[in-house]
Amino acid sequence: MKKQVLFTILTMLVSVSAFSHDIEVKNADGVTIYYSYINNGTELAVTYRGSGYDSYSNEYQGNVVIPEEVTYMNRTRKVTSIGGYTFSRCSSLTSVTIPNSVKSIGERAFYDCYGLTSVTIPNSVTSIGNYAFEYCSGLTSVTIPNSVTSIGGYTFSRCSSLTSVTIPNSVTSIGDGAFYDCYGLTSVTIPNSVTSIGNYAFEYCSGLKQVIVKDIAAWCGIKFGDLSSNPLFHAHHLYSDEDTEITNLIIPNSVTSIGGGAFCYCFGLTSVTIPNSVTSIGERAFDDCYGLTSITIPNSVTSIGGYTFSGCSGLTSVTIPNSVTSIGDGAFGNCSGLTSVTIPNSVTSIGDGAFSGCSGLTSVTIPNSVTSIGGYTFSRCSSLTSVTIPNSVTSIGDGAFSGCSGLTSVTIGNSVTSIGERAFDDADIPTVISLIENPFTITGKTSNSRTFSQNTFNNATLYVPKGTIGKYKETEGWKDFLFIEESTGPNGGEDKVPQDVNGDGIVDTQDVLEIYKYIQEH
Repeated sequence: MKKQVLFTILTMLVSVSAFSHDIEVKNADGVTIYYSYINNGTELAVTYRGSGYDSYSNEYQGNVVIPEEVTYMNRTRKVTSIGGYTFSRCSSLTSVTIPNSVKSIGERAFYDCYGLTSVTIPNSVTSIGNYAFEYCSGLTSVTIPNSVTSIGGYTFSRCSSLTSVTIPNSVTSIGDGAFYDCYGLTSVTIPNSVTSIGNYAFEYCSGLKQVIVKDIAAWCGIKFGDLSSNPLFHAHHLYSDEDTEITNLIIPNSVTSIGGGAFCYCFGLTSVTIPNSVTSIGERAFDDCYGLTSITIPNSVTSIGGYTFSGCSGLTSVTIPNSVTSIGDGAFGNCSGLTSVTIPNSVTSIGDGAFSGCSGLTSVTIPNSVTSIGGYTFSRCSSLTSVTIPNSVTSIGDGAFSGCSGLTSVTIGNSVTSIGERAFDDADIPTVISLIENPFTITGKTSNSRTFSQNTFNNATLYVPKGTIGKYKETEGWKDFLFIEESTGPNGGEDKVPQDVNGDGIVDTQDVLEIYKYIQEH
């Protein structure tokens, strides 16, 4: 036990000494700089005074010029690194000159140097550590050299006086929180070399006005950690150069997929043209582009991701091509200007909330290919007047049509085996046509999770297939309808189940509408 304690103490001492300065040398201008030996004593790293970065306060002040090489005891060594915490909290430091011999800047090297107004990073530097310039609130400009390949996490976080940043073509990744809370930043240029931008990279950059992107194809391929990774989250306007805003976006033919969140919150976009080379559109790719009035989705696209066009309130109509097999959760949520949408027979699933809040939607055709309608898919579509659930659908999710206050009729196909809670609640529907032969339990009118509104249960006429009224009056939920009638159709009293009423050789939605018209007239 004693040996273990002794070993721990020795380890701590070695760890501390590894961060202490080895030599101190005074420059010709009288400024003393502290160094540690690195690379087996063949090179030097600039470091802080003493055994810890906070052993002395403000050991560096004013203007500091770091030499390329230092001679000590007749030995000359290159200065190749600025160690971690070297200038940390030196609040009186105003400028630093870094020589071309320096290859790396360590973690928190200039942390909280709020008096620092400018720093030039030479082309020799290849790496800048995490938090290297965090809280340098006086820093107004910074030049990142072409030698740097990555910007570390929170490197320039809370540099509130920074107004613009140009990231060179050498940089491939921008770390988490790299420019977090740089609220003075008004412009940022992202080069085509960048492939990833980490979480919160531009969080709270509320002053951003423009994002300059010279290569749209490369931009489409960037992997964003979250929504606030994308500088458009605050800037809202995309530029090809300092003076030219992109409003009519044309995606190049070289693009095969549009990445998640690529153009989210880009309020300046009015139209988007997507080429046939694109096969997928990622989640939130155009989220909240409320200025977008038109978009062309080509036949090459097979999937539309979650929330892809969510909040695009300027869109009035959308045609989804026959190549699409799935519509993601919230894909067109809150597109309040959308009045019509055509869903092709290729689509087999419609995600939760896919058209939720599309208050301008007056009609929608759900094709026979769809087998399930997700939760809240058409909730709050207050302008919808009638809905026909095709016979292919087996389940209707929770709240699927809740808040569709304009509904006057609903037709439920004969293959439906489950209807979720509040599926048609908050909508007083005069006519409900059920084609289900064997009714199943739904949530009744006394529950807060009732499938239909209380007024629908109390006042609507529920039309059911001939010979099934007894089943409906015995089944939980359905029996709460006060007015249930077996349907007698327009064809000599036949059951009102799907049939070729209009004689076009196809049993479809139009037949159901003919039946409903007959009911209204008789």
